Amino acid sequence: MTEQIFRLNSSVSDASFAVSCENVFSKLIRPDQSTIDGILKYDTCDKADIVLPDRQKFVWYFAMGSMMNPISLFLRDILPLMSYPAKCLNYKIVFRPSMGMADIEPCSEGEIHGVVHLLSDEQMRRLDAIEAIYHRIVVNSINYQEQTHLVYIYKMNIDYPSTSLPSERYLDIIVKGCEHYKVQPAYIDRLKYEQAVIPRKKPHAFQSFKNIPEDVFFSVEELGRHDGSDPALPLWISVNEKILEYSGLPPVDHPDYKLQQRSYAFIKSKLGGREVTYGMAKNLYEPLYAIPTNENDLCAEHRAQIEDDFYCRMNDGQNKNYWKPIGRLRASNNLSKT
Repeated sequence: MTEQIFRLNSSVSDASFAVSCENVFSKLIRPDQSTIDGILKYDTCDKADIVLPDRQKFVWYFAMGSMMNPISLFLRDILPLMSYPAKCLNYKIVFRPSMGMADIEPCSEGEIHGVVHLLSDEQMRRLDAIEAIYHRIVVNSINYQEQTHLVYIYKMNIDYPSTSLPSERYLDIIVKGCEHYKVQPAYIDRLKYEQAVIPRKKPHAFQSFKNIPEDVFFSVEELGRHDGSDPALPLWISVNEKILEYSGLPPVDHPDYKLQQRSYAFIKSKLGGREVTYGMAKNLYEPLYAIPTNENDLCAEHRAQIEDDFYCRMNDGQNKNYWKPIGRLRASNNLSKT
């Protein structure tokens, strides 16, 4: 039997993306042109950095993945001084396991299209921290007026390259960024009509945490005390107002120990003792839904989609036995019940 191949259906998220853009752009304060001109006065095309006389530094960054998307930039508090479409020769875009994230690979006849952003050095360093599985390299870019400029681009830290399929959500983020910044239509069409994807789940297929103890509720304050800072209290997080408890690290000689140690450290620092649904709606941006402005701005389907994502992550092979539901978060003025 021939395996079914899925392609991106970007039209289903067009309306929500337009709403997100309208909401975001109404909040942005753009730098004035005189400021940009003052920076560009010290720019040379043979360097990926601009250093001003007062030692302020700015960076040319070639985005070829989610950072082409203006909503993704906004959600990471990245505001480019200027942006324009461009291409990079002798490379091709590939997608790496296990999450299908974009990477570049040398290819003598290849051509990557993307968006060049001018960022402050502080923003670039912050992006470096976010893109921790990548490192920066310098490549030559060519804008659509055939002008060249050295830029930074991210390349994945990987010893044995292999490829996988991107999720439909992730490719949609990329394509919408390309369309917004007017990347070459032929390149967009290749992503839309030639790149296979892992299709989005339909809402009826969403999975959720079951066996929640009935009539067991905890306050936001009680949840907050279980943030991992007190070794006498187990770590809790709340997903879609369902509170999950971590059972604790396995013995040091257990096969799961290293993975669980990393997972525990991350969740404790980023998510511990919190209702995470609103935050994850921003961190795991899904163009199908307009970005929420607060906790109450999440529709039931979006909440269910985020819970499904957590459910799948926490019920994979090595995480399955470490989290259990223990109750629900008591509704407050800041959180809506679903």
